[in-house]
Amino acid sequence: MTMQCSVHPARPLLLCLLLVVFPAWTGTEGVCPDPGTWAVAGENGQFSTSDLLDRYHSAQVILLGETHDRIQDHRWQLHLLAALHGRHPEMSIGFEMLPRRSQASLDAWIRGELDEEELLKESNWFEVWGHASSLYMPLFQFARMHRIPSYALNVDRDTVSRIGRSGWEALPDDEREHVGPAAEPPADYVDEMREVLASHPLPDDAEPEDFLDQFVRSQTVWDRAMAEKLAEATKRHDGPAIGIVGRGHAEYGHGIPHQLEDLGIDQVVVLLPHRQGQACLAESPYPADALFGIATGSHDGRVSPPRLGASVSAEAEGLLVTEVSSDGPADRAGLRADDILVKAGGRTLASRDDLLALLDQQRPGSALAMEILRNGQPRDLLVEF
Repeated sequence: MTMQCSVHPARPLLLCLLLVVFPAWTGTEGVCPDPGTWAVAGENGQFSTSDLLDRYHSAQVILLGETHDRIQDHRWQLHLLAALHGRHPEMSIGFEMLPRRSQASLDAWIRGELDEEELLKESNWFEVWGHASSLYMPLFQFARMHRIPSYALNVDRDTVSRIGRSGWEALPDDEREHVGPAAEPPADYVDEMREVLASHPLPDDAEPEDFLDQFVRSQTVWDRAMAEKLAEATKRHDGPAIGIVGRGHAEYGHGIPHQLEDLGIDQVVVLLPHRQGQACLAESPYPADALFGIATGSHDGRVSPPRLGASVSAEAEGLLVTEVSSDGPADRAGLRADDILVKAGGRTLASRDDLLALLDQQRPGSALAMEILRNGQPRDLLVEF
């Protein structure tokens, strides 16, 4: 298993590893779905979406696992949400991307009281999640258009990190966002996490088993928090709760399904998109209850928000540039350390999130006009992406 995790000074290795999307076990044995069809665990043949929804009509929770930056995964989620809503208009949706403190903003969005920019700002999207909002906005728009009750499933990263370091009991209930202690994870899950850590250098003073305990405990904070909110949704609404979550939280019955079972929710279905080379349905434990075939090609790319190639910090006059990466967009535009970003795209920059929101709107080939101060003198720059 090969994985990449670049550590930011404000993001310790433990948390960085948790943010990595764990790729599925690779192999081609077993029943694999053709593009546009489903393979079902324990059965041969290909199934239509209608067949699949007939099969799982009584599910309490349906998890739609994704790779966060894969555009086709989100298109698949949207199409399946539409199919599910046609059969279960009383369903609800839970979003991993939003922490519990964003619930009021999400509710206001569903009621039509916020526009897209306000939703992203009030939910601290760029601080909390950071993936391109264009991947997720069609899902939020669908929920809003049909006034589907929606839930912010996640918790803040600081909560995750603190419980990981110190344990569940070290934090008062209100400081762990009222997340209950997680059920002990399966042994296979712990072994998987051990394999993840084996591919990364640990801090010099870290004991491997102690670090593994922190890693697993931190991951189960996320799993438990999301499971609790999905379980809550099943009690408040007649239809199934649909979870829009990373596939690593759902595969093999680990993560969220395991925590849901501990909460008494046993009718849980895991659905995943499948590409050539990913795990098929060979034998139990299966990666999912069913896999949908995604055709690979140029249309199935990864989407990342544009990067400026500069580090900034908030100052009274704007955003102080503290570092510029070599040969990035900022460097090529002539931006230098100690410059102050005052405006971008004609908008005043008061915070780092203001800048990230503008970058999120850029596409390859676009350009962003910036007004800066250099040694107190105003200048104009054009940053090309």
